[in-house]
Amino acid sequence: MQRSTFKVFFYVKRQSEKHGQVPVMGRITINGTMSQFSCKLTVRSSLWDAKANKASGKSLESQRLNEKLENIKTNIGKQYQRLCDRDSYVTAEKVRNAVLGMGDDCRLLLQTFDEYLAGFLKRVGKDRAYSSYDNYRK
Repeated sequence: MQRSTFKVFFYVKRQSEKHGQVPVMGRITINGTMSQFSCKLTVRSSLWDAKANKASGKSLESQRLNEKLENIKTNIGKQYQRLCDRDSYVTAEKVRNAVLGMGDDCRLLLQTFDEYLAGFLKRVGKDRAYSSYDNYRK
């Protein structure tokens, strides 16, 4: 199996500065493919250390932000590992969607009901009546 490169990077979006606060963004890179997302966090632009990819200083604000970023990074790593165990090919987009809860594991009610009807149809004639199946389909 070929070795995969995996990197999580945080940066601030300086052009979106409001009241001295800038939004913190994240970037997931896997084998050259990347996907960006908003961390839903803001930081004073003067506190951000671009080289370290985190807030600088020992203030309570910096410590809390860095702790939240570390939690996000850990969650991304766990989702990446889970997807690697399940799938043979993992992309940055798949990891981002899994972290944000937009994964392919999410099924809609109608999809679940269609699966139920398929199972129901297999049981018609054994312990289910076709008229019941027909009523469900309507």
